[in-house]
Order: sequence, then structure tokens, then C-alpha cells
Amino acid sequence: MKDDQPDDFEKTLSEISAGIKKPNILICGATGAGKSSVVNYVFGVALARIGHGIPVTQGITKYQQENTGVVLFDTEGYEVGTEKISKYKANVERWINELRDATAKPSKENQTDPILSHQIHEVWYCISGGNKRVTDMDVDVIQMLRAKKLPVAVVLTQIDNLDAEELEAMEVAIRNHCQVEFFRTSATDDPAVKAALQDYLQWEELIGWAIDHLDESLREGFISALKGNLDAKKKLINHKIIPLYTSAAAGVALTPIPFSDAALLVPIQIKMSLHIMKTYGLDQKLRNLSSLVGSVVVSESGRLLAQTLSANLFKLIPGVGTAIGTTVNTAVASSFTAAMGYAISEICFRCATAVFEEGKEIEWADYFNGENIAKLMTEWFKVGRHG
Repeated sequence: MKDDQPDDFEKTLSEISAGIKKPNILICGATGAGKSSVVNYVFGVALARIGHGIPVTQGITKYQQENTGVVLFDTEGYEVGTEKISKYKANVERWINELRDATAKPSKENQTDPILSHQIHEVWYCISGGNKRVTDMDVDVIQMLRAKKLPVAVVLTQIDNLDAEELEAMEVAIRNHCQVEFFRTSATDDPAVKAALQDYLQWEELIGWAIDHLDESLREGFISALKGNLDAKKKLINHKIIPLYTSAAAGVALTPIPFSDAALLVPIQIKMSLHIMKTYGLDQKLRNLSSLVGSVVVSESGRLLAQTLSANLFKLIPGVGTAIGTTVNTAVASSFTAAMGYAISEICFRCATAVFEEGKEIEWADYFNGENIAKLMTEWFKVGRHG
């Protein structure tokens, strides 16, 4: 992989995307329940802007983007007192039963992972505070979903339309009749209303619930798809993504390799760096950033390894000792790759904070350069490895 071949970096990003398992989330609720606003707040894109959905059955549409880590199934809303209300529950229940039949009898296309392909992993049931009540249909559908052993959360939307007494009454109804966890939300843009609701909103709790109720293998897709939530992304990177690549680097050096062959580690470090960048959502912010990150890793990896060896920083790692000589063993390969991962993650975290949370226009090269990477890697060897 050469730094003058940006297409290789894009290909690597595509490979990373293909390897991430995507959870299937069912979004339910009546017409006007605020489903699209919830999706937009959590994932940064409204259902209507995802593109043309694929109808999977009557009243249910699938929304999926190649570069997004979740698959959303939206149920067509209903209005109380109309003919659609009598069909809503039947449509949802029939479709879930069909999915389960498909899981039991997977098609040839889904033999590789039929359970993940056909299963609904959790349900977000939206109830609008604007309606000021929980309907019998809401209760019936939620109880049906619970009976099918699906994790269900009620997303109580538009709570800015409720006073304290009305909010409490709706919460009591959800607690007593639906018997599921619920989360208060509002997607208002009014700063004054946001400030007044600060102690009531539970967006972070909703996201925490969603992560906790997903299988470990599905959490990466969900977390990487989130809008913001940089701390959750950093935690995922530190505890899952970086260790994945440090293990790969250690595998390369099971038989110690000459220092001159340390370039064998570079493709692993490039893929790790692009994986980290993608998890923070930076690959969608600036398409040529992948080339910049990859190029920096290509040009700096060997120099930084030599610098690390000459500075005796590996002596700080228990078990490495002083007998490194001119070869790279598993401890050196994994430690160097972990330090590189920490540096790239920290730089991406700072970039994402500036771009997504502070709305700044930044010069990417001011962040992604050899000097910053070397400084952060040294920090990891001296301090960060204990974290």
C-alpha cells in the first residue's frame, strides 16, 4: 500500500465497513410520534434523508446505507380512529413471525449469518407527548413485542408539549400498562426550551439502553453510527478495535523479524488507523482524509519505530527487557501498534470534537502529522499503557 494510491485506502475502508455487523432496529409508533426526529437526533440523519427505503412488507420500510452501522425498519404510522389502526398490530406481528421463520429456514443468500440477517435486535416504540396519553394500541403492540421476547424501549417524544402533571401521568401509564423502560426526549431546537428540559431529557440513557441490549458483536456498528457520543466511540476503540490490530501485529512477529522487515506491520497499522477514523465518523466528513491518515502512517511508521527503539521506550513494557537487539518480537510489535493506535485515536478524538461538537473548520494536517503522533506515542509508553 503506497501513499500515492488513495484508492487503496478507500478499498480498505470498504473492507472495514463490510466486516462490521449491523444491528436491526425496529422503529414503531403512530403518525406524528416523532420517529424520524428520534433517528435524526441519535444517528444524525432523518429517515427521509437516508434515501429511498425498501418496502419489505405492507407498512414496513427498510432503511440502510452502506456507510452506516445500523439497519432501520420503520413502521408506517397510524392515526387513532382510522382503518389503519386495526391493521397496524397485525402487520407488525405478521412480519416479525416471517422473520423468525426465515431465521429457522435461512435462504442460500443468508447462510453465512442467518440469525443476524433476519432478527430484530431491539425495538424503539415512540409515543408523542403531544397526544398527552398512551393509547390502547400502544399498549397492545408493546405487549405483543414483549411476548416475542424482543427488547423494547418506549421513547417518549415531544415532552416539551407536556406540563409536569401530564408528564407524570404518561409515565405512570407506561410503567403500569406497558411495563418496559422508557426515556424522555425532545428534539426541539429552541435554546430556551432545551435549557428548561435539561433535567428531564434522557437521550444518553436511551443510547446506553440500546447498547446494553445488543449482542457484543453488534455494538460496534451501533456505536459507530451514533451522532457524536465521542466518549462511547473512544471506549470502543480502546477496548475492542486497537486490541484487534495489536493481536494481528503480534501474529506477524511470532517469529521475530529483522528490524529492516518492520514494514510488514505498516498495512496493519494503516487499516487500524482507518478503522479508528471511520468509527469517529471522520471518513464521511472529508473523503481525502483517509489518504492523509494513511500517508502519515506509511511515511512515519518506520521512523517512529526506530525512534522508539533508540529512546529505549520499550523497556517501560514489562516482559520486553533489554534484549531487543535488531529484531522485532511480539511484545515490540504489539506495543508499538497499541501506541500508534492510541495516538491516532486521540488525534481523531480531538478532530471530531472540534468538527462535530464545536463546529470548527480545521486544517487536518495540523492534527495528522508525524510530530503529533510521536508525542502521543511517547505519552502512551510512559503513561497511557496503564489506562
